Amino acid sequence: MSLFVKGQEMKKTLIAAAVGGLLMVGAAQAATTNWGTHDPIETGIKSLNGSFTEIFNFSLTAPTTSLTTIAVSVEASPYFGLGADSIVWLYKETGAVDQFLSAYSFGTAFTANGLLAGDYYYKVTGSTTGNLGGVLALTSTTAPLAPVPEADTYAMMLAGLGMLGLMAKRRMS
Repeated sequence: MSLFVKGQEMKKTLIAAAVGGLLMVGAAQAATTNWGTHDPIETGIKSLNGSFTEIFNFSLTAPTTSLTTIAVSVEASPYFGLGADSIVWLYKETGAVDQFLSAYSFGTAFTANGLLAGDYYYKVTGSTTGNLGGVLALTSTTAPLAPVPEADTYAMMLAGLGMLGLMAKRRMS
């Protein structure tokens, strides 16, 4: 057997092992990812095959001004791809029936404003179009709610500005 034929067989074996590994990773991953308390930035990457539903759970421990999310798919046609039916849903866990907050399609950055502390989750649904399935990446970032100054803070600031104005006036005269 020539070295060329052995090289071709080795190449086919490596490709088969890589494809099998990708499919096993996709099948072995749980449908639910728990991020715990949402960090300033969270990212989830999933290898998928066929119709899918992926859940990304997280908690907000304090109110946030914004929660920005973008989901993208790795497109390498005809090998990897996600269908146009792929959607990200945002829910707040409220008990028996969770509260739907918003939904958006892949490739579009979405921002939810004024979220309170509590448990939330992204539900990502869709189907793969690639011969080997698809890969999705979901990124979520938070911006904390700025603290509201107390009335006495404003009073102290006005008193300080008044004192500066009085000092400036005395120097001018």
